[in-house]
Parts: sequence; C-alpha cells; structure tokens
Amino acid sequence: MSDASPSNIDLKARLNEIRQRIAAACAAAGRLPGDVRLIAVTKTYPVETAQALIDLGVHDIGENRVQEIEEKVPHLHGEFSMHMIGHLQTNKIRKVVPHAGWIQSVDSIRVLDKINQTCGELEKKINILVEVNTSGEASKSGCLPADAPALCEAASRCRHIVFKGLMTLGPLGGSEREVRNAFALLRNLGERCGAHELSMGMSGDFEWAIAEGATMVRIGTLLLGKRE
Repeated sequence: MSDASPSNIDLKARLNEIRQRIAAACAAAGRLPGDVRLIAVTKTYPVETAQALIDLGVHDIGENRVQEIEEKVPHLHGEFSMHMIGHLQTNKIRKVVPHAGWIQSVDSIRVLDKINQTCGELEKKINILVEVNTSGEASKSGCLPADAPALCEAASRCRHIVFKGLMTLGPLGGSEREVRNAFALLRNLGERCGAHELSMGMSGDFEWAIAEGATMVRIGTLLLGKRE
C-alpha cells in the first residue's frame, strides 16, 4: 500500500473542492447536490486514510480489491458503507460479503447467484449494482448492454439482494462526446431496468457523468493524489 497519504488538512481542502465541483455540476444540470453521492476510492492507501475521510463526513468508501476490504473494514469506525467496486471473482465473494454494504460490480448470473447464496447463509442483505460495459472495450469487465435488463430482473428477484441500479466506467482516454455517450447509454438502460442508482464518473470525468444523470461518482486520484 502507498505510504504517501495526504495530511488531514490536504484531505479536507481537496474534499471541499470536490464537493464544490459536484454542487456546481449539479446546478448546471438542474439537479440538487444531494442527488449525487461521493464514493471515496481508497485503494492502495492505508486504513488511516479511509478513517480520516470518514471523520471528515464521507459516508461511502470504495475499494477495488477484496483483500483491502478484508484488511481495512475491521479497523474502521463511524458511519460508513463499504463499496466493492472492482471486478469480483466468485471465489472471493464469501470474503467480501461480511464486510461490504454494496457490491457495484455484478456482471453475471453466476456472480449474482453466489452473492445471494452467501448472503442467505450469513443472514444478511446487500445492495448491488449491475456493472455494464458501455464502451465495448475488451479490457473491461461488465455485462453487455443487451444482457443488462435480464440480469437486473434476476437481481430484483433475489431474496437476499437489494437491486439498486447500474454501474459503468467511461471509455479510457475517450473524448467528451464518447464518454458522455457511454454514460447516456447507462442512463437509458437504467430507465428500462428500474434503476434508482447510476454509479458512473471518476476523477477525470465525474462532471460529465453528473450531467448525464449519475447518482454516485467514484473519486480517488483527485482526492488522494496519483497512486504509485
């Protein structure tokens, strides 16, 4: 993990700036700042950084790796939800379910069924988002847009899962038009699938995502600096 954690003073200033930019993007889109939730992505940073963010009023922490969720969550305190936002293999589901309130990266029936089964065994419910590959990039995980409605319907029928909506990543290095087209595709799918949440937009494109209807933005680099 990275040792170069920003000081609490830096964190507070960066957090305030990001919140102001979220509010400005919402205002430009005719939306309320409360419509968009900030997911602070703390991958590679120590538990102390995640705790400092929680202490500053961040209620949602995102991690890409199951191992980091396992290591950090038992040492965190305060009001927060942990979001698994990275690709999730079925053999890691039993490790992440006890520690996460959200899994944003459900991309197949197999993963969905395993989460539902594990939650049933642990007598727990978990919020999930269906991840959609809206850019068609082979390097990305996520179900095909055409497969999303059936996966969402299956999720909504699971006893131990609360289907909340959809998640995507904008095309890597894409133009504003390409990125916004990917986000608009997710929004349109969300309307078809009864999604309450749209998780889209990261440090470089979250304002475009808000303009296209994002309800969650996942921000790491802008908040914590470039990772090693």
